[in-house]
Amino acid sequence: MKRLAVLVATLGVTGLMIVYAFWDVDIAELMTLLGKGDYWVVFPFLALLVLFYWITALRWSLILRPLGRYSTAHVTPAMMIGFGGDNLLPAHMGDLVRAIVFAIQNGLSRSGVFMTLVVERALDVFAILLLFFVATFTLESLPADFEDAFRAAAALFVLGMVGMGLFLRYPAFFGRWWEAWSRPLPKKIRVLGTRFLAGSEAGLSALRSPRALVPLVALSLLKWTTMGGMVWMALYSYDVVVAPGIGALVVAATALVVTLPSVPGFFGMIQAAFVFALTPFGVSHEAALAASVFFLLAQWIPVTLTGLAFYIITGPGMSRVQKEMQAGKH
Repeated sequence: MKRLAVLVATLGVTGLMIVYAFWDVDIAELMTLLGKGDYWVVFPFLALLVLFYWITALRWSLILRPLGRYSTAHVTPAMMIGFGGDNLLPAHMGDLVRAIVFAIQNGLSRSGVFMTLVVERALDVFAILLLFFVATFTLESLPADFEDAFRAAAALFVLGMVGMGLFLRYPAFFGRWWEAWSRPLPKKIRVLGTRFLAGSEAGLSALRSPRALVPLVALSLLKWTTMGGMVWMALYSYDVVVAPGIGALVVAATALVVTLPSVPGFFGMIQAAFVFALTPFGVSHEAALAASVFFLLAQWIPVTLTGLAFYIITGPGMSRVQKEMQAGKH
């Protein structure tokens, strides 16, 4: 029943995004633009894509410090397997695969590794909101839809950060609360919950030290600024040049919309984000869609192939990963 609900939500959200993205678009004009794109920019695009994932790997190695010292090269295979998995599996299952693969390879707690990915998402949202805040000062006016959407996102982020802060400050209280509340539950669930809290405390502990937090925030800002350069190149391929602030809005819209349930590869989600972020500033519907197709394919193909290659070379085996996923041991 749960899987059916996830499937319905995934297809429903993706369907709505596709309808929104392609509503009233001139298909002939879109095809003309796609045929006339300056595709030489794919080479600097790919260079930025490599930089984007190198920064992501470096940041993850720092977040993992409470669990052990791992180099950028050491974390890259599992990381790329996860991102490749997101391109092939629905509902962000690549994150779960990434945590399981890295935990198996290094003998770590699944929950501890998974919570480092929660830290990643928190840092990403913080950096994106900060870039959005800066972008608002470079633009003369901002559509009301943007203000409402990011106000809601900011509120959810603050609540999440408060929750993580309280958990890190009072882990024993949460442990006692779980012990008292879970008594009527089966023993297996109680044990899993206790392990999850212990792993979560270890995974989130990278946020305890301001000294450790500063480079993580700096890397997060650099990561999403790099993504902004990739967005700019995708637009430039179709003779569309926008202000840096608008590029930051595209990055923010894209990063936030892909957090929703979606089909593998975020098809439809990225298209909707580009249309939503660009058309209010005079970019044609067709140009926004063409740029989104370039942006999607220019990263989907190399990331997916890289993830598959790493899985074949270093992966623990599909049957073991599937067993772990079904057991929910993350």
